Amino acid sequence: MSESSQGSGDAASDGRSAGPSRRDGLPRWRLIAAIALPLVAIAVVILLASIVSSRPLTTVGDPLPVSSVDAPDATGPACAALTAALPEQLGGLQRRQLVQGDDPQLAGVAAWGEPAVVLRCGLPTPQELTCSASIQQVDQVAWLPLAGSGATTYLAVDRSVRVALTIPDTETNTGPWQQMSQIIAATLPVRPICENGVPVPVTGD
Repeated sequence: MSESSQGSGDAASDGRSAGPSRRDGLPRWRLIAAIALPLVAIAVVILLASIVSSRPLTTVGDPLPVSSVDAPDATGPACAALTAALPEQLGGLQRRQLVQGDDPQLAGVAAWGEPAVVLRCGLPTPQELTCSASIQQVDQVAWLPLAGSGATTYLAVDRSVRVALTIPDTETNTGPWQQMSQIIAATLPVRPICENGVPVPVTGD
């Protein structure tokens, strides 16, 4: 296992309003929405991780309640390929059955162990991902760490889809992270994180 870090338009002259502010032909409200949706999705993932971490302990045999979040690429071919490659044990942790696991909104979601390590595939690109963000490299996969309350979410950022792996702070074994890195490396082709100074978008961005 190896780790390393990377480093308005003016009003018209006749006094009438120029209308909604635009950039590259998009109304301002659409620009705000395009930015807000990734922020909301990642914020919800981090919030849900803290809720899962703080709930009463159960056993791996109990179905795990998992809430859905915005994941526009979750039903695409890349997430389908990754989901098909997921193991019954991840770093020694047993895979969990999900409450309402047949819900289409939970496509691309899986969990292991107690407290649960949770995988979400197909998320949008968060604002935290920049070309100067601190990235950790594990077994040929680049991860962006996003700290939360009681857990850290690692976002794979060098594939055609964003994959989030949320690991409780109580899980000190790096096995789940390392094994998931190996699965992603074997299943999803690598690609650049950035081009021309900006993160390469995914389909759902």
